Amino acid sequence: MSYSSTKEQVVEYLKKATRSMNIDQLSGFTTINISKLLNLSRSLTSQYLNELVKDEKVIKISSRPVYYFDRMELEKKYHIEIKQFDFLNMSELLQTLQSGDTQLQDFQKAIGNEGSLHYCISQMKSALFYPDGGLPVLLYGEKGCGKSFLVNLIYEFCINHDLLSRQAPFIKMKIFRNDDMEYYKKELFGYFDKKENIVKKGKLEEASGGILFIQDIGNLNEDCQEKLAEYISTGKFTRSNDDSVMIDSSARIIFASMEDPRDILTQSMILNMPVICNIPSWISRNEDERKAFIIKFFKEEQERLDIPIYVSEKMLVLLMNYDFANNINELKKYIKTICANAYAENGGQERLDVFMYHLPIQLLDDIRVNKINQEDDNMIRIDAIEKNEGSNKIMMMWEQFLQVYEDNKTSFKKYLEEGQKIVRYYYDILIYQESYLDERLSAIEKIVLDILGAIKKSRNIILPINCGYVLTRMILTSQKNNSSFRQWEQDNRDVIKECLATMKQNMMNEYILSELILKQIQTHLDIRLSDMNRIFLMMNINLYNKDIHAQDTIGIILSHGYSTASSIADAANSLLSTYIFEAIDMPLDTPIQEVSKKLDAFISDNRHIKNIILLVDMGSLEEIGTMIADSVNVGVINNISTSLALNIGTKILQHYELEDILQIACEEAQCRYKVLSVAKKEKAIVFTNDAGLVVSEKLSRLFKDSLPKDIDLKMIEYDYDELLKNGSEDMLFKKYDVVLMIKPYNLKIQNVSSVTLEEIMNFKDIDKVNHVLLPYLDESEIEEFDQCLLKNFSMQSVMENLTILNAPKLLDYVSDAISALQHIMKQKFQSKTIVGIYIHICFLVERLVTKTALDKYKDLNGFIERHQDFIENVNRSFDTMLTHYNVKLPISEIAYLYEYIEHDNIKGGGEDEF
Repeated sequence: MSYSSTKEQVVEYLKKATRSMNIDQLSGFTTINISKLLNLSRSLTSQYLNELVKDEKVIKISSRPVYYFDRMELEKKYHIEIKQFDFLNMSELLQTLQSGDTQLQDFQKAIGNEGSLHYCISQMKSALFYPDGGLPVLLYGEKGCGKSFLVNLIYEFCINHDLLSRQAPFIKMKIFRNDDMEYYKKELFGYFDKKENIVKKGKLEEASGGILFIQDIGNLNEDCQEKLAEYISTGKFTRSNDDSVMIDSSARIIFASMEDPRDILTQSMILNMPVICNIPSWISRNEDERKAFIIKFFKEEQERLDIPIYVSEKMLVLLMNYDFANNINELKKYIKTICANAYAENGGQERLDVFMYHLPIQLLDDIRVNKINQEDDNMIRIDAIEKNEGSNKIMMMWEQFLQVYEDNKTSFKKYLEEGQKIVRYYYDILIYQESYLDERLSAIEKIVLDILGAIKKSRNIILPINCGYVLTRMILTSQKNNSSFRQWEQDNRDVIKECLATMKQNMMNEYILSELILKQIQTHLDIRLSDMNRIFLMMNINLYNKDIHAQDTIGIILSHGYSTASSIADAANSLLSTYIFEAIDMPLDTPIQEVSKKLDAFISDNRHIKNIILLVDMGSLEEIGTMIADSVNVGVINNISTSLALNIGTKILQHYELEDILQIACEEAQCRYKVLSVAKKEKAIVFTNDAGLVVSEKLSRLFKDSLPKDIDLKMIEYDYDELLKNGSEDMLFKKYDVVLMIKPYNLKIQNVSSVTLEEIMNFKDIDKVNHVLLPYLDESEIEEFDQCLLKNFSMQSVMENLTILNAPKLLDYVSDAISALQHIMKQKFQSKTIVGIYIHICFLVERLVTKTALDKYKDLNGFIERHQDFIENVNRSFDTMLTHYNVKLPISEIAYLYEYIEHDNIKGGGEDEF
């Protein structure tokens, strides 16, 4: 093993250990324990650790013993920048960490920054870091959902990351509907005051070097929006009453809107707005985030009133599930009113008790609350809710399971003893010391207890009611904390699998019963529980049942191939909702003696098994049964299939005798055939464009450049005319499994997942693209790909990469031409087709300049007869552009342009997808 790989092992171990560190258990952070765990020499481990300290990647505690922690993980965990890398003792480090624990910075302050706002914030960061002053950002969402708060965090983020100076201006401007638009035009762009003979600067100029935040951008008229679009595109603007002087400004612009931008912005604004973030409403936030907002606002009132607040559990549940019309702002207002009502009748008590009847009258009327009995309502101190969350305790329990497993790998008995101590310890905490503000608790608890009761009765085992209580809480908590629990399980996936495999090997009966319980829960609740839930269940089953008698007949599938037997066994066990079949996969060159040894080992580990049915794939394996027939009753059946396994498994569950199972299964087995000749096809993404193969090749290159690494997925550029002519019968689909096609609007291929170039440029249907890449990229790589795609497929970037002409100048000419055409036709094109028209015309101009114009069009004479007016309108609208490039527009090109306009008309009527 190389120097770099062993050193990397140390780095990865410290990252993982620091992420889940417990201040009271630091043995895993010493040189000697790290060297033992990684099987490295102590001197080499010490050398690596000190090199990492020198590189400022690891924090060293020079106590006895010496401890080492990963710096980045500590900074993330405690929200602080650590500038010291060598501490005298743990107290000194803890003092540093505690000083920064509450000092959250910029986006860390946003509730949901790792949940519902995670993607929005990653988009914002991409826009803010974009070269040459960043990209404009538009936030849209319902009133009171937190848009203004996020804009304040954007400003703070820019300062913290040196994108703006600390003295940078931060100017806010709100646009009211139906106000004087001339006033807003002057306010934005400034004007020359002829009476005073002076220039009055506008907000855009005043915000240079800083941020201009424009609220309710959709209330601006088209003229103002066009001037803003010009500034975004060029970085320059003219005053409201003087077009002769161009003015520079380096202001970053953030827009906010309560309406969908597709309904309120002009086409130019949409084209210049690559980053549009939809901020979720209050009720669409997850439960943890809604609870965090409630706690935050009650804590603010507690600090203002300087008295501890206790809140009724019923009120917390009600507030969490109430759909506030004005979202977070309205919640905050109601909590102020609630606390004011409670404080008014407090009478000098040392604590403030907040009950349901303190709700404002509007809420009481709305929820129809009349008589409320405060005596049966559990009161919770607002400070204590976050500190003792059951989710943290469950994760701590899981971490301790894994820790005792790793500490006792040489003694499974010791691991089991320590693990069961953990179960007993957390029973009391999770059942009696935790508050669960979830109205589903009782309903799910009843289902889980019913399932456990039925299995206890049918299998004659003991499972205490506490097991059902804790399992219910684990189900609820893991469902509400999906992101954090998934991340923890992902980080620990290897040791979890190893631990479960060891338990399965040593506790097969417990494994079988846990499988049955989890299958029943999945059937009744549609919730798939994790391997950690299985580990918990197996611990419980073993704790209360030291001598389990499971079913005495089992099937073992023997098949040649690396996973054939496993696939059949997994499918059959899943469909039967119980563990009936074990699998032994055999590479073709496996000696029969090796298979026999595996069978003997299985029998030795499962002494309760009396009957084994061997399901084999070849007659040559039939004799293997004779090698084990002395220890158990063995039956052998060949020509194994999933349907045969299901037939036999059903009869095992129905307690048929061994010989009857084999006889009846053979009689019922039938073979059917049909001729199929379909070769496995290579998966591919296809790029095609009506502008030609050269453009398709450039699109393919841009797409590949956006990928964070090479992937085993073929990228194909294909002829548009062939696809248009042949459709789904084209040879392309016979040769390749086309998982995604990037194509023009007017190309329709049935049963092929596709997106248009326009949709990619507007980041629409990106989930389709991401879904195709999921087998090849992990979540972080998908996020990196999305950010690169956002950059590489902006209008400016696409034009600069796909045309040989000066892109900014060409786009200006095209914009003017389309505006003129809309004016002449007295028709406003839909925004979703505007981008397509832009791209088509840009390619059209290049074809004219390079003398490669399309000269073929079906029924060209008929088009000329029917659409003479359209031909004249296009020539008039495009006159300036055509004169500049010294080209003439062929009728065939005008006909292709007409198809975009016709598509716009056909799709009209409020179906704008742009």
